[in-house]
Amino acid sequence: MAKTFVAKIEAFAEESLQKAEAITKESIQDVFEVAQTPKAKGGRMPVDTGFLRNSLTMFLNSTSLTSGVDSYGFAIVGFKLGDTVLGAWTSDYAVHQNYGTTKFAGNMFMDDAASQWEAIVNRNAKKYK
Repeated sequence: MAKTFVAKIEAFAEESLQKAEAITKESIQDVFEVAQTPKAKGGRMPVDTGFLRNSLTMFLNSTSLTSGVDSYGFAIVGFKLGDTVLGAWTSDYAVHQNYGTTKFAGNMFMDDAASQWEAIVNRNAKKYK
């Protein structure tokens, strides 16, 4: 009987870890999708030539993976709980487009997406209850 109880606890723990990883992966993807959504489609990302969107470079545990519009998918594939995922827009004007300058207001595409993290995680967690 004790083995059955222990086996149930171990199975619950394994299932919980798998769910936590899935929730985290989906949430990372969702945050970058929010950040990359063009203004023309209701987002905050300014798109003229597409260079800014394509300058997104993803890092997994400090290793640069790839860059491009949907590059966050590569980070998600290799992600495990405890890893660090970082996305950076590397165009020269990314910071100016996000925060603005003395000549124009910023679009806040990075900050707006990051501020939604908790809500995104909560929404994804509900899927796994």
